[in-house]
Order: sequence, then C-alpha cells, then structure tokens
Amino acid sequence: MSGAPAIVLIGPPGAGCTSVAQALAGKRGAPCADLAAEIAARLGTPEELALVATPEADYRRAEEATALELIEASRASSSVLALGSGCLGSKRVRHALASLREQGGAVVALTASVRRLATRNGLDAPRSVALGTIHHEFTQMLRAREAQCRGAASIVVDTSEAEPAGAADEILTLLDTPTARP
Repeated sequence: MSGAPAIVLIGPPGAGCTSVAQALAGKRGAPCADLAAEIAARLGTPEELALVATPEADYRRAEEATALELIEASRASSSVLALGSGCLGSKRVRHALASLREQGGAVVALTASVRRLATRNGLDAPRSVALGTIHHEFTQMLRAREAQCRGAASIVVDTSEAEPAGAADEILTLLDTPTARP
C-alpha cells in the first residue's frame, strides 16, 4: 500500500500483536511480518520453543538484530509488523521505533487486562505449589512491559474484549483521527 505509514504493533504476550497485525495487513492490503516467527525461523526452532531452546542471551541478540531489520523493512514497504514487547529492552530498538514515528510511521501498543492476558497465556489454570508464584511474576512482567509499550507508542488499543478484526478497525480509525497521533 504505497504512501501508507508503516504500522508496528507492540504489546505483552497475549495482547494480540500477531493476530491483529494479520487482520490489519489484510484490511490495508499490506505485507505483514512477525518478529517471533522470524526469530524462530532464523534460529531453526519451532516458534513456541525458540526462547527455551536457545540460551537467553543468544535469543535476545537475535531478537534485537531481527527487530531492527524488520522495523527498517516495514518503513520501506509500508507494512504491518508484529513486534511484541520482549525486544523493547533494547535501547537500539526503542530508538528505531522513535525514528519510525518521527518519519510518519505508527507504533501501536496493544494492551489487555491482566486477567485476559493470563487466560490467553494459559496461566488461569490451577498450578502446582512447586511452580511458585507464576501469576505474580507474570503480572510484574506485564507492568514493566506495559510501561515500555506506552512509552514507545503513538496509539494504545485495549484488546481485552476485541476480536483481531475489531482491534484492526479501531487502529485504522485512530490513525485517521489527527488528534489520536501525537
């Protein structure tokens, strides 16, 4: 979609970055990329195992390099990119997102209630006492990542009750509203 801004979706696990990006790309007739899938392909591992099958430091290096490449590619192709939030720990990634925004691209933070995110991540089931306070750790991680996402985003969309297509429609409406974009 020539002339349209690149759109990067960021958000914690379960917020819907991948599914909303796919819906948004379909509505715009734009290419779509997903950081998690790209990293897994580069590491030669299934997506759901990439972080546990690779030492974390190696994963984070690959995540940063891949995120930077995908942000630049999205800028060049006016595509939609599902970035997630793990890579926001990188100052270089945060700088690339700020630069994208300065050049007219959109960074959209997806958020949802802790309860909804816990459910989407399978953390609403009874857990063994031996596993400790997983819900507490998850909530702490969500708070930290939400702050990073809000700091990097030009728009925030709550997906707690939204289907991907509905969230995509809301994003498109907000992008068309001049006051919604700082």
